Amino acid sequence: MTQEKFCPQCGTKLPADAVFCRNCGYKFSEQPQTPQQTQPTPTPQPTSTSTNRWAFLNNPNFKKWATIGGVVIGLALVVIITMNVIFQKQQEAKQKAEQASIARVSRSRSSSESKIQSTERRLSKDAVDVVTNMIQDDFDLDAEATDVTVERHTGGDHYSGYASVEDDYGDSTSVDINITDVKYEKSVSVEIPDTSKLYDEFDSND
Repeated sequence: MTQEKFCPQCGTKLPADAVFCRNCGYKFSEQPQTPQQTQPTPTPQPTSTSTNRWAFLNNPNFKKWATIGGVVIGLALVVIITMNVIFQKQQEAKQKAEQASIARVSRSRSSSESKIQSTERRLSKDAVDVVTNMIQDDFDLDAEATDVTVERHTGGDHYSGYASVEDDYGDSTSVDINITDVKYEKSVSVEIPDTSKLYDEFDSND
C-alpha cells in the first residue's frame, strides 16, 4: 500500500516521497528548527582585592625587583651620606687652613709691628741728641730738643715725625723731621726740612 502524506501548510494529500507540495510549493526538506535556548552568560564573580594584592606581592618577579630596588636605594643612601661626610670634612679642613693662615698673618703682622714700634722707640730716643746738636752746632741757636716723636714708617729705613724744642727762657716750638736708621753705622740721621720756625723762635748763641 502506497504511503501518503499531507502538506502541513495547505493539507493537500501527497505521495510519501513528494519533495514539494504541488498545491502551495511547500518544501518538505524545510523542517522547523526548534530554537536553542540561550545559555545565560555567567556573572563574573568579584575577585578579592586583598587576594590579588597578596598574590602580586608573593610574585617571584616582584620580590626580585623589590630586592634590587632596595639594594639600589641603600647604595644611593650610602653614597649620599659618604659624600656629605667628605664634604663636611673638606669644609672643616678648609676652615682650619684659613684660620691657621689668618693666625700666621696676624702673628707676622704683630711681630712686624712690634719690631717697628721697638725701632721707633729707639729712634725717638737716639734722635733727641742729634736734633739738639743740629740746632746748636749747625744752626747756632740757643735751644735744645726735649723730645722726639716718630709718627710713621715711610718705607725702608725711613721714618717721619716731629721734635719738641725749647730754650732756657721757656720758649718752645716743634719742627717736622725725617729720620733715617743708619743700621750699618748703628746711628741715626736727622733732617729738618723747614728751619724757619726755629730761627723765628730762638736767639743765636752769640
